Amino acid sequence: MAGRSHRRDPDDFAGLDDIDPDGPSREDLEKFGDEFVTCPECGSLVYDQAEVCQSCGRALEAEEQGIPMWAIVAGALVVAAFVGAWIIW
Repeated sequence: MAGRSHRRDPDDFAGLDDIDPDGPSREDLEKFGDEFVTCPECGSLVYDQAEVCQSCGRALEAEEQGIPMWAIVAGALVVAAFVGAWIIW
């Protein structure tokens, strides 16, 4: 995701204490509040650990980890070329 994480000014959280009484406190937001992602559906800021956007309910996907498929295919082709060249040689 583009712009995955950015630092927020503590004043940006001024009205958030009223949103969810069971949510994080203002002190927690100031201390840990720099890890946000933007919901691709509604554009609201969501904690990067959240599984669902609190505004629109869209499921947030985890960032893909691991080796991209193109790298696996390229590696397999290189190995096949070396094995083929060794057999022919």
